[in-house]
Amino acid sequence: MTDYDNGVIRVTVPEGWLAFCGADSGGQETPKKLHIYKDAVSPLDIFTRAGITVCFYGRDEILLPSKWFYDDACDIEPFECGDKLWQGYTCSSFGYPYTMLDTRVGEVTFQVMILKKNGEHEISLKDDDVQTVLESLAPSKGESAA
Repeated sequence: MTDYDNGVIRVTVPEGWLAFCGADSGGQETPKKLHIYKDAVSPLDIFTRAGITVCFYGRDEILLPSKWFYDDACDIEPFECGDKLWQGYTCSSFGYPYTMLDTRVGEVTFQVMILKKNGEHEISLKDDDVQTVLESLAPSKGESAA
């Protein structure tokens, strides 16, 4: 396990997983979007592996509801993981199965998108590694009031 901190998001990355920043809507790399993918060795593995995408929303940013955008959306019961209460739903997008979650930590919101199956690669919300990511997810020091 490795502690990862990109200046906005802190998280524990399980052994055998790779963490790297994603892109914003303009295609620019941003620390507010973090990909954590199992068995990945480069950012290009996002297209062939299962993994987790974390999006950070500061206190002045709004997480818009997106459930209507996905196919087969089905609410899941809110649950606690670590010291956070998570809520969300399962769905599919372009045939790929996801679990979509969000939680508030202080004045910030995290949205987590778990791509459960991509080709022969699979992960589950119940996997220890996935639970480790959810439990450890936090804003970087100084970002709790961002």
